[in-house]
Amino acid sequence: MFKQNGPFAPALLLFCSFLLVRPIAAQKDVLTSRYDNSRSGANLNETTLKKSNVNLKSFGKLAFRNVDGNLYAQPLVVTGAQIVSRTTPVNVVIVATEHNSVYAFDADDISADPPTGETTKALWHTGPGSPGLGTSVDSLTLSRQLGEGTGCVDLTTEIGITGTPAIKLTQTTSPKQGAIFVASKSLTGTQYSYTLVSLNLADGKPLGSGVTIEGSVPGPTGTISFDPFHQLNRPALLLDGTTLYIAFGGHCDVGDYRGWIFAYDVSDPSNPKKIDVFSSTVTPRANSDADLNGRGGIWMSGFGPVAIDGGVFFTTGDGTYNAANPTAPEVSNSVVKTSLVAGKIQIQDWFAPLNAQDGNNQHGFDMKAFDVDMGSAGPVPIPNSHLLIAGGKEGRWFLLDRNSMGKGGALSLHSFQVTRPPQPLVPNPVKNGDVLFWNIHGAPVMWPLTGQTFAYVMGEEDFLKQYKLIPDAGPNGWQFAADTPFKKSKETVGLPPANVVNDPNRTIIFMPGGFLTLSANGTDPATGIVWATMPFADNANRTVVRGILRAFDATDVSRGELWDSELSGNDGLGFFAKFNPPVVANGKVYVAAFQQESVETNTGAHSKAPGGLMPALIIYGPRPTK
Repeated sequence: MFKQNGPFAPALLLFCSFLLVRPIAAQKDVLTSRYDNSRSGANLNETTLKKSNVNLKSFGKLAFRNVDGNLYAQPLVVTGAQIVSRTTPVNVVIVATEHNSVYAFDADDISADPPTGETTKALWHTGPGSPGLGTSVDSLTLSRQLGEGTGCVDLTTEIGITGTPAIKLTQTTSPKQGAIFVASKSLTGTQYSYTLVSLNLADGKPLGSGVTIEGSVPGPTGTISFDPFHQLNRPALLLDGTTLYIAFGGHCDVGDYRGWIFAYDVSDPSNPKKIDVFSSTVTPRANSDADLNGRGGIWMSGFGPVAIDGGVFFTTGDGTYNAANPTAPEVSNSVVKTSLVAGKIQIQDWFAPLNAQDGNNQHGFDMKAFDVDMGSAGPVPIPNSHLLIAGGKEGRWFLLDRNSMGKGGALSLHSFQVTRPPQPLVPNPVKNGDVLFWNIHGAPVMWPLTGQTFAYVMGEEDFLKQYKLIPDAGPNGWQFAADTPFKKSKETVGLPPANVVNDPNRTIIFMPGGFLTLSANGTDPATGIVWATMPFADNANRTVVRGILRAFDATDVSRGELWDSELSGNDGLGFFAKFNPPVVANGKVYVAAFQQESVETNTGAHSKAPGGLMPALIIYGPRPTK
């Protein structure tokens, strides 16, 4: 059994004397997924961590905090927060679990927890039974009710809070006050529900009883209602001013789900008020995998919708594409821009690749038929420009003008293959399973520098790739220097055995790639680091596997990694938290880890491994000096 050895390392006992030491550098809040509403994935205010101190001697695991459920949601950070149990402001880390729990931890506390059992270090913990936070959904129960037997195991072993919360500060100077917004899925008797819950940052207590997430849109033959049974809030929540957006896809691509977005006015966090609801498609779908209509789920591997230029951008998954009605198009497999107009969520623009529109393989493999949806990764704006990058399961990047995407009638500005090219398995492929595709999940991270911008991505079975954007004298302003990477790492994500990698007839690809964060102090090359979490050596598709955290030189990722969590027996990450990038803030790296699970041989049912590792928040940083 892989051992979680952080709390047992003798050197860690020395760390306790440094518990009261607080960083004196500029403090960084992380109030939303990937740092900001542009979802840049970059913290450019990191003054403590540098290439010179991220190494085996100086850097490692400081502590971990066991929690009661898996962490699909990214940790968030508030500095100088008012906490009722403390007399002075505290830097806090907020984590939300699939058990429908939310925890607050002292971000600077690296004292050891007991070696087993749930953490004793929480500043506060709000869980099931609190208003709005109902009983989480057993994954096996949901799978069977979906008609999938034990097969729907994208999320195990329970489903509660999946999308990363958003934090609204009502007082922005220390001691900071505010509200934490979460979307919680629960099951009461036979009734499934989603609830928007607002928690007080100071003590975790609910600000009200929660708001049931419900709504409907006009369909071709009547009203289409949001169904919390079929829908899953995997994307991070987006707080744009006083408007909170919550997006939904489906479970395991089963049933008559679709892509929904709800908008709420949260100017009063204790009383959120629904503004409007939007659906990406309206065509009904029969409850059959063979019916490829409807759907258009918004999932983006946990990435959240983007707010920029007065619009909200997101990508959609497989389903109906129909632009015949320009006022209410169905926009599966698209990059979509919406905005609130007179209290209504309206589509302003969208981009759809030609092979999302034609359905006959004339312009590449039909995205819907081959399940290579755009929705596996979110769109990322290129800093200091009007451009964005999008890509999905096809493994291609599309460079788009976000001010003019063409409403399905224009090509991208540029497009190229990032991952390994598709590999047909049969002479005349026509359906999902006939071709292997190496997907992009999540999204790239960006580092804007003087005269150039770097974009980093790590697809399935791939290297960390560093692309360069350079100024373009034309109207686009920026262009890729080449379709090939400027640099790529020596290290890859976990790969299958060599005989499988080189087998032209293999049918399995190790998923899902690496999940990235960039930290730097502005443009200082001495501080640029790309952090990546990924499976250590296994396929994380529908199973829990051992993970690893790696750090790379962001100026040149080909120089070899600076550090990884397997270099020392004391720094192990535990089990990989799928789709969940590390969070770097104020000299520390916060990483989610899943629980250890067992899989029943005959049925494939997942359960928590008896005596195995618990889900945890892992805290890395510079090792304290004696």
